[in-house]
Amino acid sequence: MMKGALTALALILMSSAAFAADTPMLADRHVKAGVKCESCHGSDQTAKGPRTVKKETCLACHGGTYAKLAEKTDSLEVNPHDSHLGEIECTKCHRGHQKPVLECARCHDFSKELHIK
Repeated sequence: MMKGALTALALILMSSAAFAADTPMLADRHVKAGVKCESCHGSDQTAKGPRTVKKETCLACHGGTYAKLAEKTDSLEVNPHDSHLGEIECTKCHRGHQKPVLECARCHDFSKELHIK
C-alpha cells in the first residue's frame, strides 16, 4: 500500500509545478544512456527541425507493445499505460525536451481518488 501511495505521489509531482527544476529532461537521460538523437527522431530531419517521435519508436525499446509496457507498470496503484484513453502517443506524457506531464491528471485528481493527504 505504501509503495502504491508513493508511486501515486510521484505521478502527481510529475504533473505539477512542484516537479524539480533540475530534473533531467527525457532527451538528456537518453543521451546519458548513449542513445543518439537519430535513434528516436530518425535521420530525415527537415528545416523545421527533428520529426516528432511516434509511440512505435518508443515501444521498440520499451516493451515492444503497449500491452507489454502496461504489464511492466502493472504494480503501480494507477497504471498510466493501462488507461481508458487507449494507446495514446507516449509524447502526451513523456515530453522529450520539456518536463513530463501526466495526461490522466487533466481530468483526474489522484490525491482525492487515492486518498492521499
